[in-house]
Amino acid sequence: MARAIKAVKKATPGLLVMTETCVCSHTDSGECWLADERDGSMDLVKTTAVLAAQAVMQAEAGADIVGPAAMIPGSVQAVRDALDDAGHRDVAIMPHLIFESVLYQGYRATMGAAPRSGARAFQIDPGRPETAVHIALEMVREGADVILTEPALHTVDTLVHLKDKLPIPVVPFSVSGEYLRLTDLKENGERDVSGLVEAYTVLKRAGADRIITYGAVDIARRLKPS
Repeated sequence: MARAIKAVKKATPGLLVMTETCVCSHTDSGECWLADERDGSMDLVKTTAVLAAQAVMQAEAGADIVGPAAMIPGSVQAVRDALDDAGHRDVAIMPHLIFESVLYQGYRATMGAAPRSGARAFQIDPGRPETAVHIALEMVREGADVILTEPALHTVDTLVHLKDKLPIPVVPFSVSGEYLRLTDLKENGERDVSGLVEAYTVLKRAGADRIITYGAVDIARRLKPS
């Protein structure tokens, strides 16, 4: 991650770099938390400390926004404190507000980050959207500058409520599973992004301040042909 950030900043110094801060790709279990060495239970204190250190490393490499993704209570505050102590008060925090979804399966398989338990411990039950608002407000209290919601289309109703209640931007993330399901492969090997354009129009209507998507370049070309 640090090497990638440095390479991007060297090539295009003015480009905004956002990161994900998590341990799921670094644990044998694929979980977003570190295990207690004695009994294998969650060691949230150790996990939060590692997330904070990871965020500082990313900031020192040049990241402009770091994204705590494990949704562990207190992790946003820990990241904010660590960044401030390291002299990175200007680095923003964009915690992830994540609903449980099958749309992550392809990503997890690719990254070797499928949780051994079968589910992410702190992700939101899609049947309890009110939980998302409560968690988001707590993230703001801890120091969040932006809230990222995902999967984008699965959180559109929550997005409307968040826009009414949060004093900071809300940014849906259209995950890889959405990208694959909403694009058709053309004969020339390119992806038809018509479905993405329609879906993201819905997100903008719902109040999205920005949209993060794998189809950004293709959509930009479609909206502004060269």
